[in-house]
Amino acid sequence: MVEPTRLSPGANTSARDPLECEELAKHAGDGACREVLLGLCQREQAGEETTVWDIHRMTGLPLHEAFAALRALEYGKIVDILDNPSDPFGATIRLRETGISLLKNRDVA
Repeated sequence: MVEPTRLSPGANTSARDPLECEELAKHAGDGACREVLLGLCQREQAGEETTVWDIHRMTGLPLHEAFAALRALEYGKIVDILDNPSDPFGATIRLRETGISLLKNRDVA
């Protein structure tokens, strides 16, 4: 079980409705990116902080696949990885407000 940690004040919680997370995740395509985005959105809705280590545990994806999806979302400017030099797996993941807006406005081909 992933130990929940509360988000710090001022963290992004713009996706309020569980259906909104589902809709947002659809824009990430099928596969690992969608699973990671859905999990991140749901945890942010619940006010829980998510780390790199939490990603593979909450999605059930192999660690390398979950991390690759996370990096793809970071490259696409959908999430931020707030590095933790003393514990790389403890780096905090946050959805970017501008990334959510980009996904919502993106036309899926």
